[in-house]
Amino acid sequence: MSEELQNLLDKFHEVGVKKTEAECAELVAAARKEAQAIRDQAKADAAAAVKAAEEQAAALEARAESAIRQAARDIILELQGELTRRITRAVSGAADQALSPEFMASLIRELAAKFAADPNASVSILTTVKDAPALEKALQGALLNGFRTAPKVLGDPEIKGGCEVSFKDGQVYFDFTGEAVTELVADFIGPRLAKLLEGDR
Repeated sequence: MSEELQNLLDKFHEVGVKKTEAECAELVAAARKEAQAIRDQAKADAAAAVKAAEEQAAALEARAESAIRQAARDIILELQGELTRRITRAVSGAADQALSPEFMASLIRELAAKFAADPNASVSILTTVKDAPALEKALQGALLNGFRTAPKVLGDPEIKGGCEVSFKDGQVYFDFTGEAVTELVADFIGPRLAKLLEGDR
């Protein structure tokens, strides 16, 4: 009897141990599977974080480059504007000095030679109030013989320097005022200055 009991106990023990071992193996396998899943998820999360950080860094770099380019453009435009203003002031001062009554008289005489042959030709000049007497005096003798009527020289308070000349009762008109000459020179210099500042030589 005791031998049968022992055999029974041994059988229970063997079955229990095998069952316990199987359960332990299942637990270990599940733990390993879960650990692998955690490692895989951690790697995926780390890769996603690295990718997001790289994308954010690239976006920041692109925004910084764009801001630097915009700032450079703004500086160039501001510099161009300031240089244009200075050049315009310098040209304006030089034009006012160059457009003296004597120079204007010689210029008008050259232009008048083209129209003097026309018996109906006439010439009228608008200039600064201060230059009108000197210009009229310089032109009277030189132009009187070439035209049916004496040249009209009028002072205009709106004109700061130079003169406006018209022939044939205003049909032919030339603007040699300081403002017109300054604008002409500034329009000529402006695009070249812009190319120079942009480095397009």
